[in-house]
Amino acid sequence: MIDSALLAALAVSPAPPVATPPETGTALEVSITAPATEQQAPAQTPASRPAGPALGFGPFPPGWQIDFGPGLLAVPEFPGSRGLRILPIPQLDIRYKNQFFASVQTGIGYNLINTRKFRAGPILRPEFGRTTRDIAVFPGLQRIRFTVEAGGFVAYQPSLFTTVQLEVRQAVSGHNGLLADLSLRRIALLGKWTIGYGGRVRFANAVYFRNYYGVTPAASLTSGLAAYRPGSGVNDVGVSGFVSRRLSPKWNATLFASYNRLVDQAAASPITTSRFGSRNQVSVGAAVSYRFRFN
Repeated sequence: MIDSALLAALAVSPAPPVATPPETGTALEVSITAPATEQQAPAQTPASRPAGPALGFGPFPPGWQIDFGPGLLAVPEFPGSRGLRILPIPQLDIRYKNQFFASVQTGIGYNLINTRKFRAGPILRPEFGRTTRDIAVFPGLQRIRFTVEAGGFVAYQPSLFTTVQLEVRQAVSGHNGLLADLSLRRIALLGKWTIGYGGRVRFANAVYFRNYYGVTPAASLTSGLAAYRPGSGVNDVGVSGFVSRRLSPKWNATLFASYNRLVDQAAASPITTSRFGSRNQVSVGAAVSYRFRFN
């Protein structure tokens, strides 16, 4: 079953960009796909959902544009985990002109404000939570159900290849937490190659921390972990990057990776400090996609 690790990783990692030459009647520029992104992965601690925005590069489509293909992703088994899990993932990115966007990496959103330097609007991201299988090594820890995180983003683009973005989301159920991602992304073009890199800081409230990193007295008795009740603060800081190559006008191949370091209360959690845990959260993946366009 796909868990939060998948989205967390994808949210931090930039979505594979499309470095295709502009078509007649289209404008070439760096656009925010998540707010278009965090990507971020794809990321950070698996606990953190998808979070983070990703950048996309290429001409704005004249109508509907769909990029679809297979991919593989290796992500931490649970937030704060030392082990990795390999998952098949779909590379899916849907855009309508430079207004609507939807993808596994960026969620679903709309650019209400859309200028050369600023973009802003609403966004929805899925959070797959944490299954009992994810944390089977810690009997008694609570399961966290699937939810949707609803919020908004604002992005500033000081130059064509640089974007700074703030995204704030509130889960409507599941972990019920509040998240804020602050990210910086840069993109470089080298012929048929596109290279992207950046960093992100994630903040979370006490509800989020207690659900993903806390240990209740009852769970302490069954899991063997010390009771732990964290508050709000910084969840992690990380870096991510991708390398993408245009194989043809329609086909694109991408490799991506991210490293996130749990800090403060997330790093101090008995889950993270156990022999099954780690402050270092690494995700790597690859995908191939094919582009469809409809006027």
